[in-house]
Amino acid sequence: MAEGSKSSVSFFSKEPIECPACGATFHKEDLKTGRGRLIAGDLTIELRRLYEPSKKYGAVYPLIYPITVCPGCYYAAFPKDFSDPPPETIEKVRENTDTRVSSIRSIFEELDFEEPRTLKEGAASYYFAIMCYDFFALEASPTIKRGLCAVRAAWCFQDLHKNFSNENYDYLANLFFRKARFFYIMAVEYEQTGKESMRGLSNFGPDVDKNFGYDGVLYIAAYLESKYGPKENPETRKKSLENAKRTVARIFGMGRASKDKPAAILDNARDLHEQIGKEIEQLADEE
Repeated sequence: MAEGSKSSVSFFSKEPIECPACGATFHKEDLKTGRGRLIAGDLTIELRRLYEPSKKYGAVYPLIYPITVCPGCYYAAFPKDFSDPPPETIEKVRENTDTRVSSIRSIFEELDFEEPRTLKEGAASYYFAIMCYDFFALEASPTIKRGLCAVRAAWCFQDLHKNFSNENYDYLANLFFRKARFFYIMAVEYEQTGKESMRGLSNFGPDVDKNFGYDGVLYIAAYLESKYGPKENPETRKKSLENAKRTVARIFGMGRASKDKPAAILDNARDLHEQIGKEIEQLADEE
């Protein structure tokens, strides 16, 4: 979309952005706020905020805008990371360009980041970011950012499945949930061992409407293990669930500290803790 083009729900930046990887210039799209564009609905067990379509604007998807994407080479990252990454990161991003461009074709034949984004561009933006954060230094907290991008990509693919039920987007949603499980568990492990801090992530989400902080990371890690962890080996499954149970227990804990935490995450954490405990008991009975 050319500068100055209009959309009912989004706008393009007046100042152009230069891609540090390929030199292309473009205008970033962001969601407009106010005037009833977003009608908040329920908060899901995944800490995702649902929105009701409005009569004037229809369905609006805030998730599709956060990632900055170069329309030329598909270099993608959160805005604070996009413009000035280390030279070694940009060199690897350049070398990976052909892979990014070709690999998306198996999912979406056409994408246009210079026109108002659709769910396809939204899902693709997180896909590209997952690939690009593989080249960022540990100081940027790339592991948790890849996990967050994978969760949001899964949500975008779920919405695509609702709109296009014959395109196998539900399969892709599950695939990205499993990717998210891998990255979230790794991020928690890295944080605990000191290998990689999460300080490089300013908003832990997981959605864009509320920052649940580190508690949200612990919750999502435990939830994804419970829902998408491997189940073929009962012994391995039981150990993984025991780790997940300990992880989620850290959220509500004991005493005054838990009283200051949002009821939504505390209630969900207790429910998840109970659910995981029941599956562990079931697996123990089958031994």
